[in-house]
Amino acid sequence: MSNDQDRTLDRRLLLRRASTVAAGLAGTAAVGAATAGQAQAAPGEPVLQGQVNEAGTPTTLRGGSLTSAPLRLENTTVETDPDGVPFSGPALRLTPTGRGLGWHAEVGSVSLDTAGTIWAVTSPGLPPMEGNFVEYVRTNANSNELVPVVPQRVIDTRTAAGRKSIVNPAGNLDSAGRLLRGHTIQVNLDDYVFLGEAVYGNVTVTGALAAGFLQIFPDPGQRPPAFSSINFQAGQTLSNFFLTGINPLADQISVHAQQTTHVILDVVAFVVASGSVNPSILPSSGGLAAEDQRAQLARRTKPSWAK
Repeated sequence: MSNDQDRTLDRRLLLRRASTVAAGLAGTAAVGAATAGQAQAAPGEPVLQGQVNEAGTPTTLRGGSLTSAPLRLENTTVETDPDGVPFSGPALRLTPTGRGLGWHAEVGSVSLDTAGTIWAVTSPGLPPMEGNFVEYVRTNANSNELVPVVPQRVIDTRTAAGRKSIVNPAGNLDSAGRLLRGHTIQVNLDDYVFLGEAVYGNVTVTGALAAGFLQIFPDPGQRPPAFSSINFQAGQTLSNFFLTGINPLADQISVHAQQTTHVILDVVAFVVASGSVNPSILPSSGGLAAEDQRAQLARRTKPSWAK
């Protein structure tokens, strides 16, 4: 394993919040670390329950069908948390070992590393590659998700009610509520997201006293220079779409005005990893129960291009 790969893995051990939006399996460079042996008895001997069974020659289970697997693991233990939500016991445990799955493992092999990431060998390597192609399974610990929401108006500096999500209004707004020239406000997103990674939205400026620009960014202590989220003229009402990261220490974003202006912010989607979006602002299913939703989806006819 190269020094670069070591540094990459060390960084992943420390930073659990990823910067990609994806699902399923994500391709990575192959990393070589020995994996633990399979838990089975030696050939011809029974597996002894309640004891460690040393692995010998791998055993293959054949059979099953399109609706039945050759091996079924079941844990019937169910525990209810204080909120009444039932959780089941594990049906399978992968012991965390190594810092990845070795590239010489067979295609279809699965492992769990000591950082809690699940790895899989998904395809054979091609020359000049030395081993098979190893990928990691996307989870909320190493990836994130784009969650569209019903559009929400977060701030509108033209009204007192529209300014309630501004964390630091004192000294940053004029008597009419406009964001002052050269000032920065922090906007609280707690009503919409918890541990957010990024936010998609629309920004509108109106009633500007002079031509200028507005900047939307994550960290109030690190305002980036030489960029604008929207440019405007004096007295102009103008909108623009924006995407920005969210302050990692608080669910807040910052807005800086180069000229005094009213600001309106609407949000339409959030990016989350280990966090979550307020369920009350998610697109509605019309109040249908889960069973009715499944039945309605089953009755839908695919368009010709999706068949």
